[in-house]
Amino acid sequence: MIEKHNCRQVGVVVKSHGIAGEIVIRLFDEFSIDDLDTQFLFLDLDGGLVPFYLEEARQKKQADVLVTLEQLKSDKDTVKVIDAPVYVAKETKADEEGEADQPFSAYQLVGYQCQAVGHGYIGEITAIKEIAKNPLFEITDDEDNELLIPIVEHFIAGIDDEQQLVIFDLPEGLVDLD
Repeated sequence: MIEKHNCRQVGVVVKSHGIAGEIVIRLFDEFSIDDLDTQFLFLDLDGGLVPFYLEEARQKKQADVLVTLEQLKSDKDTVKVIDAPVYVAKETKADEEGEADQPFSAYQLVGYQCQAVGHGYIGEITAIKEIAKNPLFEITDDEDNELLIPIVEHFIAGIDDEQQLVIFDLPEGLVDLD
């Protein structure tokens, strides 16, 4: 089973298209149809990533891509995956070709553990909330409490990819907001 920390979220299924099992995936701003140049897409269903064989992907609008997945054959099948986050494996063609200078994406941090200076462990980054011009890290602690932290470069004190850990230096009171 593939783990979320080995993937990056590229978008979300927003609706079905037609009756033959095609879906519309809305990509996040920093991704394009080229990021779907992969054999499998992973949909987050019931808390786990489920692989779907990608048969075809074609551009609909700038952020929307029409996708045909082998396992979805009708509009009844597609209803089950609407609103599902869409992931691709972190290892892409560009990684294999040795392109190390890929732009940083906050989506790469989904699955990382989080600490805050002066607070210690605060939870795990479980998703990125796309709010117009104010994207947020969604962090869930061990008691399923949710904390939203703006994705702002100066809030991140450090990232340890080996330990999959993000250390935040946050303004006083942000962690304690209820």
